[in-house]
Amino acid sequence: MDGSVETRQAEAEAQAAGELRLTLEPATLRGWVAPDPEDPEALPEIALDIAGAAGCVITAEPHCDAAGRYRLTWPLPAGLRDGVARTARAFHMISGLELAGSPLTLLATGEAATAMATEPSGTGLRWPEGLAGERAASLVSPLAEGLYAEAEAPARTLRFELLAEPEAGAEPRRGLRLLADAVAGSVTLHVRLGAPVAETMAHWRIIAWLPEATENHLRARLDITLERREGGAFHEMRRLRRSTLFRRRSEHAVEFWLSAEEAALLAAEGVWLGLRAHRAKGLSAWLPEPGPLRLPDAPLFEDGRLDGAFGDAVQFVRVHGEARAEAHPLLPALWKAPPRLSQPARAAGGAHPFTQIILPIYNGHEEVKQCLHALRAAATGPMQVVMVDDGSRDFTAEMLRAEAAADPRFILHRRDINRGYTKSINEGVLLTGADWVVVLNSDTLPPPGWLDRLHAAARARPGTGMVGPLSNAATWQSIPAAKRPDGSWSTNDVIEPRHLHRIQAILDRVSERAYPEFPVLNGFCTMIAREVFQTIGLYDEDAFPMGYGEETDLCLRARRAGFRLTLADDGFVYHHKSVSFGGVARARLSRAGGLEMTNKHAGVIVPALERMMQDCAPLGRLRARLTNLAAELD
Repeated sequence: MDGSVETRQAEAEAQAAGELRLTLEPATLRGWVAPDPEDPEALPEIALDIAGAAGCVITAEPHCDAAGRYRLTWPLPAGLRDGVARTARAFHMISGLELAGSPLTLLATGEAATAMATEPSGTGLRWPEGLAGERAASLVSPLAEGLYAEAEAPARTLRFELLAEPEAGAEPRRGLRLLADAVAGSVTLHVRLGAPVAETMAHWRIIAWLPEATENHLRARLDITLERREGGAFHEMRRLRRSTLFRRRSEHAVEFWLSAEEAALLAAEGVWLGLRAHRAKGLSAWLPEPGPLRLPDAPLFEDGRLDGAFGDAVQFVRVHGEARAEAHPLLPALWKAPPRLSQPARAAGGAHPFTQIILPIYNGHEEVKQCLHALRAAATGPMQVVMVDDGSRDFTAEMLRAEAAADPRFILHRRDINRGYTKSINEGVLLTGADWVVVLNSDTLPPPGWLDRLHAAARARPGTGMVGPLSNAATWQSIPAAKRPDGSWSTNDVIEPRHLHRIQAILDRVSERAYPEFPVLNGFCTMIAREVFQTIGLYDEDAFPMGYGEETDLCLRARRAGFRLTLADDGFVYHHKSVSFGGVARARLSRAGGLEMTNKHAGVIVPALERMMQDCAPLGRLRARLTNLAAELD
């Protein structure tokens, strides 16, 4: 196509989607956006992707121009009025087209408009789906109906984001994550509870935690207060409870009743709960749930203080020993022979149950295409691939649309704002409903029958909640070697993508199919039972938004809950040795992940877990049989 024709076509598409501009006095994004052709009366939205800052979704106002386009007005928050130039791109949420005038440069100084401290009218962020954005920390900012947030100095900006987590037999739990740009004097979430009947006791269950680890053994004080709202500000009436917040989730139950005078005073505005974290960088919480006050279970010991210590010991044993054996000796203990399998070791055969594969994707056109073609060729039973496109900007997006159109088993879920690897996985889990899902990296190549082998391992070892295969580059699951002579992780370069079928044939011949129990599994390819997510929740996207620990955290939580993690030692999935981050970024993410693991899993002895995987006898014998693998592959 002639370049000038292509340029004119792109300009026409951008103009059709709408236009956007920045006015300096006051600093506000203004423009027009085209309606959704399928639902022209619905207020359209644009995704604003801001370099170096949180993206957001902006809803148009109910005002149209002569062409039927809706008006956009978005005052820049204080966090974007620091005199720093930032590039922003705007995309139509329905068509995915970039608006005319985009990209543009955001450059402003001064305080945010005072209108940002009032209820949003027309312009705002979606609720309950897709909530994400940024406000000035010093303002009491409305996030949604009945939800306000603020933070004290030295914090300048406050980011917020919707949290969701599935529950068995119920609607997903909803919550909020608040994160300031610095450790603040306090971070507060105000939640409207409605107007209860006077002199009636109310019980509320509050689950809250700190959203980010900034030091080892992090903790902060939490005050839960009863509040009234007057003149746009919140005033404390009384403190209901003072407790401590940690990185792990903890429950803070409160109960209160209103006098007749208080009920009359608050009848018009309702009752508000204030959740205030002191000297913290943020606050995460599920929305408070009403219900009867839960009494603790009957203690196992005459001295009830021993119950907590006993529970901790049981979880310690589950993590460091057999996940299903509560009477296991405490450490130090060497790797023990796994319990007998429920069925004889044999090659996988027969159709596996319906399995959904979650494939998080961000760019990487060629490797992703190879993975999709390998998945199609490897299918031996009912399966569906949910492709979660996390805002790819290269040819990947176009290729994924073509793949989804060509095969009904491939479902495309695309969002125009890149939110990170862990959020992509969680979004995929919420989109699926099968009893088993596979979280698979998009730079992998599975051979035919790979799902058969994963399911065979799950059936063979009762209580299995997660299964992982062998690979060429998967830490302790690597073959023929886990580490190089210098102690670094081996990528086993002797194995190439063209060897995929040959490697699987060799494993079919030499594997014992012992299906050993592992304390953690590498996250490049993991089959997970739906029951695991229903019991322990999703991946922790707060702690590990870009990865670097999210799979280890899920494994340890699953083991604490009594699920077994099984290695399919007769299955293989090739893993490309791609590098997602540079050395500096990798070091920063690794340090952050280490802090999160220390805070969430205090007491876990990592060297002991590594010793269990290193001393796995069936895997050691398998590696010995693969000593001459290079010669067999030639």
